[in-house]
Amino acid sequence: MGYDYDIRLEHRFTKMIKAILGNYFIEQDAQHDRQEGTDFEIFTVTPFKIGVRLRRHRYFLRYPREFTLRWSRPSGVKTEIDKVREGLVDYILYGFINEKETKIIQYFIGDLGIFREHEPKPLAIYANTPPDSRLAVFAIEQLPPEFVGKFWPTYL
Repeated sequence: MGYDYDIRLEHRFTKMIKAILGNYFIEQDAQHDRQEGTDFEIFTVTPFKIGVRLRRHRYFLRYPREFTLRWSRPSGVKTEIDKVREGLVDYILYGFINEKETKIIQYFIGDLGIFREHEPKPLAIYANTPPDSRLAVFAIEQLPPEFVGKFWPTYL
């Protein structure tokens, strides 16, 4: 299971990810609707970037309240943590899929601005498999409650 497999898996969930993000970020703008609307409703969408990471079920069983970010690569290529620190990504949707890889069973949407403000220290940093990078592990509870805008299913 390598990069190509991961990309195919991500593409399988693209429509569901778009639905999740749309339901969270797109809001009805009632004020504009009353003043400028042409018929039905006006929705306001603010431009921003969202990083998405889906993990396999075996990780959900062991780490349901933790998330990982790529910490380093031997090649020196920028990693997820570098991009987060530079403000290149505004939010993260981090989720887990079921064993059959047919649906998302848990996810959260996190505000990476809050992550940057608090600069949490990783719980651990370990070699990835294959060993092309190192991953940093963070716990949701390390960050203030406003880091998580949405957690599904809700049990935070």
